[in-house]
Formats: sequence, C-alpha cells, structure tokens
Amino acid sequence: MKKNKGKQAKKRMSFLERKLQAEKWLAHFNNDENKDIIKCYRKKFAVDRLKAVDELQRLGVKLTKEQIAKEKKAVKAHQQSLINRKQNKKRKKLEAQTQSLINMDQNDTFYYIAGYTSGGAPYGVTWEEMGLEPYEDIED
Repeated sequence: MKKNKGKQAKKRMSFLERKLQAEKWLAHFNNDENKDIIKCYRKKFAVDRLKAVDELQRLGVKLTKEQIAKEKKAVKAHQQSLINRKQNKKRKKLEAQTQSLINMDQNDTFYYIAGYTSGGAPYGVTWEEMGLEPYEDIED
C-alpha cells in the first residue's frame, strides 16, 4: 500500500475547520520578516493559490491588488505550461510515428508513391532482370 507523504498526507479540512485554525495562526503570524502571507497560508493549510487568496480575504486580511494579480498570473502560467507540455508530448509522438513510417520499409515505397515504375516494377529494374525481352510481342 502506498503511503501518502507531505501535503497529501494531511487531512483535507473544510473551510470552517481551517477558519478556526487560521484565526489562531493569523494572530501569531509574524509578518516582520516580509514573508509572503499567501505562500505561508498555502503551506500551512495545503490549499491552492486562488483558494488561499479567497480564504485570506474572507478572514479579513487586506491583500493588495499586486498580490492578487501575482497569484492569478502564477495560476495562468502553470495552466499554460501544462498545455504546452501536453502539446509537446503530442508533437513528439507524431514525429516518432512519422519517422517510423519513413524508416519502416524503404525498399520501393518512394518509387511507387512518386510514380517511378516501369511496367509494375520499381524504377531501375531492367527488362532482363524481369525475364522479358524489351521488344518482344506479348500474346494474350
């Protein structure tokens, strides 16, 4: 059985449970060290960025517009990185499939696709290699 570690091991609390603990935590929070209150709240209560901003505002903490904008920008950047990662994975998979098709069986594929055939034979095959005489009449 897999053991949960870190943030995942903490029991997920409802806002009411967090509110009781957060009020005590806020009373003892030392902001003299220029700590980021949103980051500290997120670590303490294992919530995401936007939920931390929302809950701190509900608890009466005055956040600046810059702090809120910074958190929203970080969320958007994270979402964009996930989208980019997914697109890169898809692109690499498509490139690998294309490369495997190119390398698969290159004996006469190009000649047939490009139309370089001589009587149904690949380009470059002589009449003699096919066992025919060049100007012999073929009877049906």
